[in-house]
Amino acid sequence: MKILTAMVLMAAVLQPVSALGETEWMGGARQWSVGYATDGPHPYCRLVWDSEIGKTTEFRQSMSETFWLVTKNTWDIPAGTTTEVTLTDRNVTKVVAAQFFDKNTLRLWPPASKGSGGLKKIIKNSFAGTPDVQLTFAGDEGDWTLPLSRVDQLYPTFAQCLKRLEAGERAKQDSATSKPF
Repeated sequence: MKILTAMVLMAAVLQPVSALGETEWMGGARQWSVGYATDGPHPYCRLVWDSEIGKTTEFRQSMSETFWLVTKNTWDIPAGTTTEVTLTDRNVTKVVAAQFFDKNTLRLWPPASKGSGGLKKIIKNSFAGTPDVQLTFAGDEGDWTLPLSRVDQLYPTFAQCLKRLEAGERAKQDSATSKPF
């Protein structure tokens, strides 16, 4: 009995340590999920579409940076790869830069590329009823359809995540500069 009690107590104590650097999923609907992640130098909000067949698209937004990541678990992308992806919705076709992020992932609109500042606008507009977007890749990868039309109901959850980000940054700034003790 003492061993069982000790194991339960150790599990309770160790759980927060193992949870560091993970994503806290805040909500999801229709293949989309919103999460708060702490696995980098700065926390960020994740808006993730999972096709459930090995393809995912993720928007990451921190206080200082916004990412658009496209992943397929069967890709083996060489480090240093740069390419282009064509985005098409009902009205517009746009060719955007993409670069290696990891062996399974491309980062669309890397920071120095033309138009990369518009990522926050894409995220914001997706909650306002943006039509689905078709992604066309260079090479032999087939087209993907990103169902942005399904994400609108997650707006309150994503807004809550962004507020949490802002509150966390303010608290960190206060404790580091104006309230050192």
